[in-house]
Amino acid sequence: MSEATDIEERAAAWIARSDARGAAADADLAAWLLADPRHRAAYLRLAEAWARTERLSRLRPRSAQIDPDLLAPGPARARRRRASVMSRLRRRAIAGLALAAAAAGLLIGWHFSVRGVAEVLRTGPQTLSRIVLADGTVATLNANTELRVRFNRAIRSVVLVRGEAQFRVDHHDRWPFQVSADGRSVRDVGTVFDVRREDARTVQVFVRRGRVAVLPATGTSSTTGSTVPVLWADDEAVVTAHRVVVRHGSARDIARQLHWLRRKLNFRGETLARAVAEFNRSNYRKIVVTDPDLLRLRVGGTFRVLAVNSFVAALGHSFNIQSLPGPHHSILLYRAAAK
Repeated sequence: MSEATDIEERAAAWIARSDARGAAADADLAAWLLADPRHRAAYLRLAEAWARTERLSRLRPRSAQIDPDLLAPGPARARRRRASVMSRLRRRAIAGLALAAAAAGLLIGWHFSVRGVAEVLRTGPQTLSRIVLADGTVATLNANTELRVRFNRAIRSVVLVRGEAQFRVDHHDRWPFQVSADGRSVRDVGTVFDVRREDARTVQVFVRRGRVAVLPATGTSSTTGSTVPVLWADDEAVVTAHRVVVRHGSARDIARQLHWLRRKLNFRGETLARAVAEFNRSNYRKIVVTDPDLLRLRVGGTFRVLAVNSFVAALGHSFNIQSLPGPHHSILLYRAAAK
């Protein structure tokens, strides 16, 4: 018997027990539901199916037969009513078991079908989205981000196609949660972490709580005795196809990197190229730097994500960088002529 079937049978037993007692509250039931997100999913699905059965049983069809002994004296009427009640109970029990079996079959079918179907989650410019995944994990997507989510019995897999997302993982020892980008994967070991796809070759990881493991690149075989890099709280890493560079920072450093969760951008010496990329990710109005030398300038300050004009004004004040309206509502930046 499979584990999925065991969970379904246990959920059905809990529902029958609660129905018999006439009460939903049970300490043992609560503990079982909290032990595994799959327990909660199975219980809720079967509970809804049972509730629908109860509602249907109260609907009497128009063609229902009238009890011929309805107005008969006591003994005959009582015998007829007892027989009718027993018959209804038998039909309800058979229907309930059939419905529970059908629900279990549907759930198991869904469980297998998700192997080949990926759920795609996307955000556009100026959009921040918080989504609760099927397992209870909370994913917060930055602007212009795309995730592909696929869960099966062995693993909960998320592919970061582009952008940045933070994950508050509903941890389960036997059901790992893994985020992949550019061939490298980051696996939850019980944590809150952020994954940012910088470009086609670089991924950044920031750990707020717990720890994550950075797995070898797809298609490579780990050598015997090699260690898998593990990041702890307040660590950050730059991950490429061939190496992982880990930096042990502080809670303040990580919070600064995650200002986007509060719709802000915080720069402390980043290049103008990086700052412009961050603004362009979150806005329809794009900043275009016409002078490549300007891209190497180091900038600092905290700005609201949508405050493009404030950022451009600050560049003009600090570096004497001028701006002009460009095509498609863009903003062109260029170096002002020396006086």
